[in-house]
Amino acid sequence: MRLRRWRPFLIAVALLLSAAALVSAGVLAAAKRAPAFYTAAERPADFDALERAAKLQTRVTDLQNDIRSREAWGDAFTADDLNAFFAENLGPGGRFVDALPPGFHSPRVHIEGDRLFLGAKYREGFWSGVVWTELRVWLVADQTNVMAVEVLGLRAGRVPFGSQSILDKLGDVARDAGLEVTWYRHNGNAVGLFKFFPKQQRATSQILTLEIGDGKLTVAGNSAQDAPLAVPRN
Repeated sequence: MRLRRWRPFLIAVALLLSAAALVSAGVLAAAKRAPAFYTAAERPADFDALERAAKLQTRVTDLQNDIRSREAWGDAFTADDLNAFFAENLGPGGRFVDALPPGFHSPRVHIEGDRLFLGAKYREGFWSGVVWTELRVWLVADQTNVMAVEVLGLRAGRVPFGSQSILDKLGDVARDAGLEVTWYRHNGNAVGLFKFFPKQQRATSQILTLEIGDGKLTVAGNSAQDAPLAVPRN
């Protein structure tokens, strides 16, 4: 009699636990499902990815030297070039993976219109997943060498979430690279202000172009000691 009396309650509990398990499994599956742009870029298709990665590293070094030594400087980096470099150097055990926040590796980028999509794997094994974000980037008009980055979305797989700790870690990486970083909120979105060349007492180097579009990131500017800075000509 007692078992019969408890049977409806036990059935209800079993149904609730089953529903909770299904929901949890669904959330976990959604969190582990990588976005399409990341999957497409996970393995660069070009057989010369190693060569492209090496060339990009050389181009970045040349750009740094040009900023110090030339009046006009600039370059454009495609998402494919960046992903080749990431695949060769920022995977598990990669040469530069320690530059990423702890636990993150294998970043990939995708450029669509004026939006930059950036994703990276977090941890390894069964509990690993892809954390990714959609960004809008622009130069701040009334400040010198300040880039604004608006975080339009932050997700683990397909599950949206907000994590100030992730943004703080990204800020720490930028600071380690020599940038000044401050965060604020605008219309509910986190916006980071990244100041380049913060140690220059006067702006002898100035970023004049920072554009995202046509599948590439373009940066250009001028460096001068005494002459006024002007827009470089191609």
